[in-house]
Amino acid sequence: MKRTIMIGIIFAAVIGFLVVPASGAFADAGSRASCMGHEASSVSPPGSSDEIPGGMHQFTQLIREEFPSVPAGAIYSTIARLHEGSHEACDAALE
Repeated sequence: MKRTIMIGIIFAAVIGFLVVPASGAFADAGSRASCMGHEASSVSPPGSSDEIPGGMHQFTQLIREEFPSVPAGAIYSTIARLHEGSHEACDAALE
């Protein structure tokens, strides 16, 4: 009996995933996120931002090109330490 119920639940879940249309998930960093979180959520998913249309892949590539002599981890760490409250405030703090 328990096995039949478990199979029914699994079957219903699979059917649910197939029937419900998938949609893109847009991230929202929230006001307590670090500036790295705000930056990541503002460019994700790729194509959702005019600023960096290639998403986080383009963002990391931009960091490597703009600051070739600085380890990327040091830059990400600096950005992540800032908690300015919004993407716009983070951009202003990093100018």
